Amino acid sequence: MNNKGFFFTVIVGFVMGVFIVQPLGISLFLYDNQGDQGSWWNILEIVFVQIAGFGDFDQILKNLLFGCLGISLALMFYTRKKIFQLDKLKNETDIIEALIAKGETSEVEFKSTLRWDLRQSKINKALEVVVAKTIAGFINCKGGNLLIGIDDEGHILGLQEDYQTLKKPGRDGFEQYIMQLVSVTLGTRFCPLIKVTFHEFKGRDIYHLNIQSSKTPVFLNYEDRSHFFIRTGNGTRELDIPEALAYIGKGKALYN
Repeated sequence: MNNKGFFFTVIVGFVMGVFIVQPLGISLFLYDNQGDQGSWWNILEIVFVQIAGFGDFDQILKNLLFGCLGISLALMFYTRKKIFQLDKLKNETDIIEALIAKGETSEVEFKSTLRWDLRQSKINKALEVVVAKTIAGFINCKGGNLLIGIDDEGHILGLQEDYQTLKKPGRDGFEQYIMQLVSVTLGTRFCPLIKVTFHEFKGRDIYHLNIQSSKTPVFLNYEDRSHFFIRTGNGTRELDIPEALAYIGKGKALYN
């Protein structure tokens, strides 16, 4: 838990304990002792007035007591949420490790980088197009998983080189760039089919795109014309116009 989150949780918990838990608890207790007679709302109003009496030493102690109770409840909720998030992240990490161990298949593809050419040590826009082709191929078939930051042999390279090429280096800038690439080359309507997550292995980030299939064919807009790609084996292949029409017309069954 970071300091900011801890401080915020403590403040919210204290306020809730004093101004929600305390008046509800005391007013319900008094109402029950009166045999459920009279108006509970009037009792609640009286309790609120008493809570505001910070000059009363006994009331100050009550406020502190219920404030601590509220803090305890808030910290329990916050900790439970964090544990759930950690468990979810662990499960996702286990899935990624299994995908890497299995290697490239018709539903799994590795890319070393998004746009940084490791051989030429410079930005290479053609690599971005290759990533877009792979995404299109998955969408036009059964869906699949694209992992960026891993070479063909499954070695984790990370995304540091890619980060340095962005106007906004880091995870946020990388994700924004990917989704912009999808919007421009494939179409914004296909962005919801892509679930993206970052994972850290041995201090290096990798980017996981879990891509769903679409009943609507997707075309890659590149070099002033549309291209149609599918997955075949552990690669991505472009179909010519007759093949693409046959594939789409048969409900994608021809090449699946």
